[in-house]
Amino acid sequence: MAQRFLLKWVTLLHKLESWLVHINIVVDTCTPEWTWGHDTFWMSFLAACPDFPHSSWPLWNSRISLEGAFIELWTPTEDPEDSPALITNHDTIRAVIWTEFQRLAAECFLYSLVAEL
Repeated sequence: MAQRFLLKWVTLLHKLESWLVHINIVVDTCTPEWTWGHDTFWMSFLAACPDFPHSSWPLWNSRISLEGAFIELWTPTEDPEDSPALITNHDTIRAVIWTEFQRLAAECFLYSLVAEL
């Protein structure tokens, strides 16, 4: 079952990466659409590669910056004691990300878009 969810995160990751690279050509990166996609990309990246940034990981398109509120929590430069990046259990990492993903989806949609696992 965990492998199935991992594959879904990887699929989402690739779709978001493609969308962000395409929308980057058309839309300013300061728009809400870009910000939503950017944060969601990093959520799916970390769910698919939970050892990031402590181990090896696949390269992503360089047009997608390593910036933003979500990813900066996982790649701290100062005061790492409060960072979720200290979590090492993959299931816990994915659970934290899933909760944040649901919160982000709820901000964008008026109804429940995603269900509890």
